[in-house]
Amino acid sequence: MGRKKRTTKQKIVDAAWKLFYTKGYDETTIEDIIKESKTSKGSFYHYFKGKDALLGTLSDLFDQKYIELSEEEDPNMTATQKLEHLNYELFHMIEENVDIHLLAYMYATQLITDGQRHLLNRDRFYFQYVTQIIREGLESGEFSSNCTLNQLVKIYAMFERSMLYDWALCKGTYSLTTISSFLLKSVLDRFQHGFAGGELDENIKQTFIDAYLNT
Repeated sequence: MGRKKRTTKQKIVDAAWKLFYTKGYDETTIEDIIKESKTSKGSFYHYFKGKDALLGTLSDLFDQKYIELSEEEDPNMTATQKLEHLNYELFHMIEENVDIHLLAYMYATQLITDGQRHLLNRDRFYFQYVTQIIREGLESGEFSSNCTLNQLVKIYAMFERSMLYDWALCKGTYSLTTISSFLLKSVLDRFQHGFAGGELDENIKQTFIDAYLNT
């Protein structure tokens, strides 16, 4: 994927979350964000009604990290290695730069909102990039054709969301990157060797298909 220039909105989002982590959400002002992002008050209010609106942009921050990683991608890595690398780098960034209380807040708002659930938005770069990598794995024969492309993407995304939710629920009492890297190996092993056959598994596969029609 080609290099994408950071937009003004992305600069504001990046600056805001950097300040939320270093200064704390309550201590960060809109003026601080404008100064850190090297933008203007007009630009800020063009995209956001106020500081609270930025709490819904954490998924944008994650996507920006994925864009950066895609630009540095080693073409010699296997699909499995790419997914392991992406997971480690994103979760390491979250551990080092994202306030866990704000992460928990984002999950809470996504659970109760009647509006768009950004974490499930298939137009996000996250889903586009993960889909591209898993497609490569299927086409090369690295991943078993036991599940479809969409099903494997769904499983991978579910794994990452569940890890982030549990880490936030446990208030960061364990290393997100260490535990996630350990557990992801088992998930990707199933990608490579296939999931067990049988009627139950066919029903589970259908559940994934139905879920895509409703999210």
